[in-house]
Amino acid sequence: MAILRDEWLDLARKVDWEFRYVDDRDVFPEELSGSPWLPRSAWKDWNESYRTSYREYVANQRAKDESVRSVRDALDKVRLVEGLDRGWLQLVKFHNGAFVLAEYAAVPSELRMARFGRDAAWRTMATLGALDEIRHTQVQLLVGHDLLRLDENFDWTHRAYHTNEWVMIAARHLFDDMFVAASAIDTAIQLNFVFETGFTNLQFMALAAMADKADHHAFEKALASIQTDESRHAQIGHPVLRTLIENGGKDRAQFLVDKMWWRCWRAFLATTGTAMEYLTPLRARDRSFKEFMQEWVVDQFVKNLEEFELDRPWFWDLFLEEIEFAHHSLQLGMYLYRTTLWFDEPVPDAAERQWLQSNYPHWEEVYGPMWDRFDRAWEAEGEAGTIAYALPALCNLCQLPTVFLRPGRNTACTLERDGRKYLFCSEPCRWIFEREPERFADHRSVVDRIVAGQAPGKLIDLHEWMGLGASDHKGKDLRRGLEPWRFVPVPKG
Repeated sequence: MAILRDEWLDLARKVDWEFRYVDDRDVFPEELSGSPWLPRSAWKDWNESYRTSYREYVANQRAKDESVRSVRDALDKVRLVEGLDRGWLQLVKFHNGAFVLAEYAAVPSELRMARFGRDAAWRTMATLGALDEIRHTQVQLLVGHDLLRLDENFDWTHRAYHTNEWVMIAARHLFDDMFVAASAIDTAIQLNFVFETGFTNLQFMALAAMADKADHHAFEKALASIQTDESRHAQIGHPVLRTLIENGGKDRAQFLVDKMWWRCWRAFLATTGTAMEYLTPLRARDRSFKEFMQEWVVDQFVKNLEEFELDRPWFWDLFLEEIEFAHHSLQLGMYLYRTTLWFDEPVPDAAERQWLQSNYPHWEEVYGPMWDRFDRAWEAEGEAGTIAYALPALCNLCQLPTVFLRPGRNTACTLERDGRKYLFCSEPCRWIFEREPERFADHRSVVDRIVAGQAPGKLIDLHEWMGLGASDHKGKDLRRGLEPWRFVPVPKG
């Protein structure tokens, strides 16, 4: 007689045992399992909503992989790929470099939870999570490789994390903090609860919807396939957070949630926010980054906070204000320093400016004159007049330029510690640094390294140091230049 699934699943998921020759603290040391260290009894009710077996997992993943491959095979035609919007291709280059190998970096973090997580069901889910992250890496490497024939800079899908390019240093700084150099508990809250429950919706659902409207269906299918995995292993964070709060760890939980919310916000406004509203073709922009943030991130996050009776982060009002301005301010900086990027950046044309103004009521008043200045500089001086040559001011926490919140309201601040002066883009970044100075104080930004002689000060040499030595590797103005495939003349709307 067959045993029904519900009769054996919990037993299979919750396989655990008592240790006879060693103490639990020796098997699960606090440095790796996480703080506060709780007795085994505190974790006995750990449970997650996605209760699955390995056999079911493999069957589901195989079906998803076959679906991605079938779309890829059907649409892998030169004419279809070459017909993609040029700005959209820059967005894909940006996404691939910033996120694909971050998926692979998450593999050992999931495996750390699979070994040092305090409950057998947690360890089971984390084992499947590690397999997920390997799959995510492979699927996106495949899509990036397919596009190499169109643009050799798609090799940044694989090489970006192996360079000193400044955006990638910022990305590594975040992900090292979030999960590479974190305990099992800290990883579950920072990666699974904050990052994957909320923010990855932007990258793998909102961006997938835009990919559909941009006619890049292979990319759309890959992103949508990844998000179904994220929604499953993201649930690891909820029971870990609940156990922590129920056992006197609420203050620690609040700090981890607040800290990683701000850090994720900085990363996604820099990547997703700028890409969605300056590289996506207008036909694919049915919603603004602000609207996506409100519906798929903010609303979900507030519900999660209420579920666990946690407070909104103390910087919540600043965050809401930044949604209107911060990524637009950063976009100006990215355009100025485009030669230090591996993808091209545009000046928004008349139709795009109208769209931006309709979604952000202050956009034309605040940012229009600055983009007008770029147009005049192109006419008077050519490209040389539109590129920044001075060193930017970089935040010693998030590693991004200190250009927030908007012109006329800069939020940069400083801190002196042990004879060194640190610069931050905002009070929340300084607050995170002050809470964990031993974690961040020794890191040097790109500008710090130049000043200290650890990186070249000459721009051409700096490009080489960043991995952008070849002329075709450096970012350019998307709609201007000598290459015949670029738009000439500049569209005026």
